Amino acid sequence: MNRPQPIPTAVKPWLDWCASRIDDPVRRLRFLRTVTPLGSAHSRRWRWRYGLAAIVLLATLGSFLIARATTQVKPLVVVARPQPVPEVMPAAATAPTAPAVWLVDKSADSETFSNGLRIDTRYESPNHPRSYVAFPAGRPDDGAGVRRSVPAGIVFHTTESQQLPFQPSANRALKRLGEGLVEYVSRRHAYHYLIDRFGRVYRVVPEGDAAAHAGYSIWSDDDWLYVNLNESFLGISFETKTDPGQEDAAVTPAQIHAAAMLTEMLRARYGIPAANCVTHAQVSVNPDNMRVGYHTDWASSFPFAQLGLPDNYTRPLPAIVAFGFEYDATFVEWAGTRLYAGVELAEQQLAREAAGRPVAELRKRLRERYRARLAEAMSGSEAAEGR
Repeated sequence: MNRPQPIPTAVKPWLDWCASRIDDPVRRLRFLRTVTPLGSAHSRRWRWRYGLAAIVLLATLGSFLIARATTQVKPLVVVARPQPVPEVMPAAATAPTAPAVWLVDKSADSETFSNGLRIDTRYESPNHPRSYVAFPAGRPDDGAGVRRSVPAGIVFHTTESQQLPFQPSANRALKRLGEGLVEYVSRRHAYHYLIDRFGRVYRVVPEGDAAAHAGYSIWSDDDWLYVNLNESFLGISFETKTDPGQEDAAVTPAQIHAAAMLTEMLRARYGIPAANCVTHAQVSVNPDNMRVGYHTDWASSFPFAQLGLPDNYTRPLPAIVAFGFEYDATFVEWAGTRLYAGVELAEQQLAREAAGRPVAELRKRLRERYRARLAEAMSGSEAAEGR
């Protein structure tokens, strides 16, 4: 009786490896039956079977190497092939800079948004509808501005109100002070939004109305110049105080979190550019003495990065560049190193525009421009209020 002959040790690893390269189970079984000795008494038959195995093994190995080389080269050909340019750009190319945020739920006293923002609307107090004139930044002497009613930016404020230690033992007093504060600013239509120290967001004035938050103020982006930001910008105030030149924001983590969500929602809703999210100290001016910084809240410590915004302190102050305003030592003290960088850039730009002439002469002409633009801006807002 013929016994099954064992597979030689030197050959078995190659047979196993070759079989593992065959994905089709039927072909793999047929291959193994062909090359595996089932027993034979004749050495000639034995040699014939292993000779056949060697041939099959070499053929399979060669096919595998050819297929592997083809697979490696093929992607290079595909990548090198030029792709057709679509006739219409993808939607992402024209997407807004701020992610989409939408209203999820609305009740009689609150609103909830998709990014987690919750707004308390119990203290909302309507004011007159928003209406303002935006002037072309590239043609500041052109009095033909554009009438608008959609918010163009955000001004960040501080309430500069009484502060207690933010700790559990003062919880009752903190709540009482916060609620009294929101009632006060609501009566005065002082801001559009107030964020208390617990991070609660209150709507004070509807977004479609103007609020008395910026007084005489100036800002400009790359396209438009704005005067009288009460009408053109939204106002967000933090319940806190600021000190001259401070570098760390005196706000709670809850306020930072709430402000980031609120800013994200407003930017998404109105398409507000990041360059138009600025602080009160950057935009406030005094027309009587033609100096910047009539109000100095958030002069040096606003947490732009934590709200997902660029450091707008480094932008040249438009009041200096476009309208020839000046600054004094008190403003420099409050501005610290951060906002003063924008002051220096503005002064350097003013000197370049003077082109060797006395800067004082240029300032005089720019101030005449300011009075003309202010008169047009104020007449437009008075007409909107029916005054």
